[in-house]
Amino acid sequence: MQRFEKSVRMAGAVALATVVAVGAVGCGGGGEAESGDAGSAEMAEAPAAAPRVFFVAPRDQTDHATEIPLGFTFGTEGFEVSPVPGEVSSPRADMGHYHLGVNAECLPAGEIIPAADPWVHFGDGSDGMEMTLEAGEHRFSVQIGDDEHRTLEGLCETITIRMEDGI
Repeated sequence: MQRFEKSVRMAGAVALATVVAVGAVGCGGGGEAESGDAGSAEMAEAPAAAPRVFFVAPRDQTDHATEIPLGFTFGTEGFEVSPVPGEVSSPRADMGHYHLGVNAECLPAGEIIPAADPWVHFGDGSDGMEMTLEAGEHRFSVQIGDDEHRTLEGLCETITIRMEDGI
């Protein structure tokens, strides 16, 4: 009989421990849930980063062979890239397209990007191209333009690369 009572007491203790553990997790007592919730609250309160445009490839201050076309790929954060619509009554907010300046610097905000050398327009919404270049140092600027090809504040990056024969 003592053995039976001892088993019942142990079963009761296990059941009580299970109820306490389940209750703690259900009420937010689990460590992972707390840290996940705190992280979500911090993320919701964190200000959004300023939009930016950048070169995915090539990287700044790198050397490349003249015998191989150089591939350019552009990227953005916090900004949407889209083809220019057929008819533009006014530029769409927070939307634009890439322009590549070849041996060119960033243009001031609010200026219309020329539709001629040294600028290449990507009004179709594409994010890159290949180009064959002669040996030497070259500067490239990727700049976002709105639907009217007008530059936007802070949305330009310039890199320098070197093209060399036989590397």
